[in-house]
Amino acid sequence: MARIYANCEKYDEAIDELELVLSLETYITANTLKLKHWIDPLRDHPRYQELIAKYALPEAM
Repeated sequence: MARIYANCEKYDEAIDELELVLSLETYITANTLKLKHWIDPLRDHPRYQELIAKYALPEAM
């Protein structure tokens, strides 16, 4: 659903959906979201940046 909202330029709704997904501890993580091209319109959004900071896992070395 977040992808559909992002494609429709409904960024707040997209971020709401992403927050729900990340809070459920599914296979989708903040780190995997960084790799998705459909997230590009959200990357500069302050709420998206806060969400990534909140749920990001330490990167492997």
